[in-house]
Amino acid sequence: MEMMIGEKWCKIEIYNEYLKKIPSLLCQINTVEKMQEKAEIELSMLESIPEDESKKQYRARLLSTKDQCQQRLKDMCEELRLVQTLKEQLEQELDILRTK
Repeated sequence: MEMMIGEKWCKIEIYNEYLKKIPSLLCQINTVEKMQEKAEIELSMLESIPEDESKKQYRARLLSTKDQCQQRLKDMCEELRLVQTLKEQLEQELDILRTK
């Protein structure tokens, strides 16, 4: 019986961590989306400026930022889906534990 209670409390703690992690991930996703949008806007603004070495370097930096944002968004969205799935799994398990 004690193992069951201890396990239940551990699962509740994990569940609470997921509840904190989800809003944090959503906030991070929003921040990275804004960074990506700013890079895209700046890239479009560069089109009206004459080509020189400075513009090439700045464009390369913006493209790198945009690519990094895309990858980071992909990773964070996958992590968010995983955490939500695990949270739902715990919700089901904790409901089962309550009925016993």
